[in-house]
Amino acid sequence: MKDKPIVIIITLIAGSVASICCIIKGAELLATLIVVLITLLVFLIIGLIVNSVIQKQRKDAEKREKDEKQRLEEEEERKRQQEESEQQPQEDTEG
Repeated sequence: MKDKPIVIIITLIAGSVASICCIIKGAELLATLIVVLITLLVFLIIGLIVNSVIQKQRKDAEKREKDEKQRLEEEEERKRQQEESEQQPQEDTEG
């Protein structure tokens, strides 16, 4: 949701560029409105697709990070248990 302004900004910039191009070429009002409308719709759709891809990549990265953290914690726990099991027989032979 925090990436929503990016889609809006991209769409508005595309509309502005389309408007300026139509003004420079001296297009009629109806033609300019149609071009700007189509441009806004196309860039809105493109922006939404890009936004969804970015969100998916972000979620995948967070999941990988979480899995890696969990794997490291499990590895540390195994090492700790192994060290404790190695120390217990030594204490039994000393006592």
